[in-house]
Amino acid sequence: MNKKAEHYGHTLMELVMAILIFSLFLIGTFAVFSYGLKSWKLVETKSDVQNQAEVAMGRILSELVSTDITTLLTDKDVPPSSPVIKWVIFETAVNSATGDVEKENASLIWKGYILYYTSPSDAGKPDKKLLRKYIPHDDRTTPKQIDLTKMSFYLTDTFNTGEELRTVARNIYNLDIAVNPNKYIVDISLVTLKKFYEKTPGGRLAYDKDFSENAGQESVTLNASVMPRNSQD
Repeated sequence: MNKKAEHYGHTLMELVMAILIFSLFLIGTFAVFSYGLKSWKLVETKSDVQNQAEVAMGRILSELVSTDITTLLTDKDVPPSSPVIKWVIFETAVNSATGDVEKENASLIWKGYILYYTSPSDAGKPDKKLLRKYIPHDDRTTPKQIDLTKMSFYLTDTFNTGEELRTVARNIYNLDIAVNPNKYIVDISLVTLKKFYEKTPGGRLAYDKDFSENAGQESVTLNASVMPRNSQD
């Protein structure tokens, strides 16, 4: 007895339903992945901008405490005040090789100048690198203010004769350092800023579409004051 072969197939409606269900599954999977990626990126951005602020502030404070406040000069001391490059320079008695304050017969030996400034090549950008230059000079026990006419010579992204250049931190939005009206304390205000989104050669990343140019950014502001302990009367 021959049995009639039975052939089973899928109707068009069944195929459409299968594709629809699979599409919904993919959309849900992508939504979970996208949310996790955005959350991770936000945490990373917040951590990075906080770390950059703390590193920059800590380094500046640690060196200001050993200077003579009468040698401290900032971009405000050179009229007109520069809106592009923020800088501060002060004399130091710290030996750059050993990290120790040098003295001779109980008198400080001033080793050179320390210059902190925002990178000139980043002018016009919201976030900038913070550079540090150590400018050595002949040993002497009496602090002396640097020649302001030479500041443009030092405010570069490259080395000049006898200098040491380092990048201290990134994502610097603003740096404001000034001598307090009482003349004994230095006030510091530091702002770091980092955008959540990143530009890529092929356009913006997939998770960037949820953020506008003014959203999805992290900013940290630190304020501190320090009294230089080696100021001369």
